[in-house]
Amino acid sequence: MTDKLKTRARLDRGDGSVVVHIISDDATKSGKKPVSGESPVDPHDRKSTVSKAITGEKLICPQCGKLTLHAEFPDHYEAWVKCSECGFFMGMNNRLWHNMENSPNLNQKIKKMAIEKELVKV
Repeated sequence: MTDKLKTRARLDRGDGSVVVHIISDDATKSGKKPVSGESPVDPHDRKSTVSKAITGEKLICPQCGKLTLHAEFPDHYEAWVKCSECGFFMGMNNRLWHNMENSPNLNQKIKKMAIEKELVKV
């Protein structure tokens, strides 16, 4: 049975496991896509790593305390914070990184997040 037939059978059952998404004629004619509950993630334009905050302060590793922390961006939706000295690693979504980077006290926020995720002992 193909996926389409399986989905059709689940719809026919009416148990709520599949919800039909009906697009109005106006929406199809206008070319607009339906909006989900989450806001879209804006892709960043970074092609390299970041080792300084926007304010110019160097990033400090929350684990070893050295100035060897940097952020990498493997795709448009993730940010990886890594330390080249001790191997510390913490992943987050790009929107969270962008919000943290654009606020004061970036190093303190990175450390607080690492403690909350239990990546660093207090």
